[in-house]
Amino acid sequence: MGREVTASALEGDLRFFFPTEVLQFLQLAEATGRLEFERPGERADLFLEKGRPVLARTSGGSVRVGEILVHRGAISRESLERALAEQRSRSPERLGAVLVAAGIATRDQVAQAVNEGLKRVVYGLMLWREGRFHFLPGERVQSDDIPLDLDLDRLILEGLRQADEARGAA
Repeated sequence: MGREVTASALEGDLRFFFPTEVLQFLQLAEATGRLEFERPGERADLFLEKGRPVLARTSGGSVRVGEILVHRGAISRESLERALAEQRSRSPERLGAVLVAAGIATRDQVAQAVNEGLKRVVYGLMLWREGRFHFLPGERVQSDDIPLDLDLDRLILEGLRQADEARGAA
């Protein structure tokens, strides 16, 4: 089955529109669809449902769910390595499903780690000052993804706070 091509309803250059401004506009419009960001060497997608972010992913560097679980002490590095090996043999099953099925992590631990990972992707997007964005209305999260309901205003405020801290440390 071919992927339906949807025309971009909103697009622009990130030199003129900050990602936070685009997100706030789409929130006010209660838009549902995929917001695609592209810059040299990286692409990111943010899915929105009625203006609220429900999924974010990037081709660039991001913190993975397994690393978050290890960092939090929820699972050991050895357990993560075993689960990753198991995941490779079960492809395309998600790591979280492998961890839960093996009893290594709970669904709640995985959901919290996914939530944190997605927030970090969004925080990273807020710092983009080059590239382009395209909003494709109507595109929805696939059923195998874990949709979240994130508060956009809180997400933006936290992202701006982290950006200020990063500038102060530099």
